[in-house]
Amino acid sequence: MESSKLYSILALAGTTPFVACALLPLVGIDTLPVLGALDYLASTYGLAIICFLAGAHWGTYLYGQSRTPFNLFISSNVVFLAVWFAFVGASLSWSIATQIVAFQALLFIDYRLRQHAMISADYFGIRFFATLIASVSLLVVLLFQ
Repeated sequence: MESSKLYSILALAGTTPFVACALLPLVGIDTLPVLGALDYLASTYGLAIICFLAGAHWGTYLYGQSRTPFNLFISSNVVFLAVWFAFVGASLSWSIATQIVAFQALLFIDYRLRQHAMISADYFGIRFFATLIASVSLLVVLLFQ
């Protein structure tokens, strides 16, 4: 399977937990047995995905440092640490709101990487769509928790 098709499938499949956590409460399901409250699950999953995306930026910087428009080690750490501190030190609402902002910040970083030909247009398109799905889902969770 070609890599662009694979990362498209994986990125969109990765939005499924966000969508489920947003939609299930609208039909009266607020918790899942063993796993817990859906708003908390959305927040923990968001933390994991943001960590993953920040790590991907580390890899990009390691292999293309001379071409990157700014230091991805620093930007990815700032974004991740903001999300982590909100997760451990603030309310669930603040944690989710911080994640929504972080997803936008990481997408902007990818936009800048695209401008410098560090990532492909196809990859950026999938990232944009996946970020839109995740962000809207988290907003629904935030508004209806």
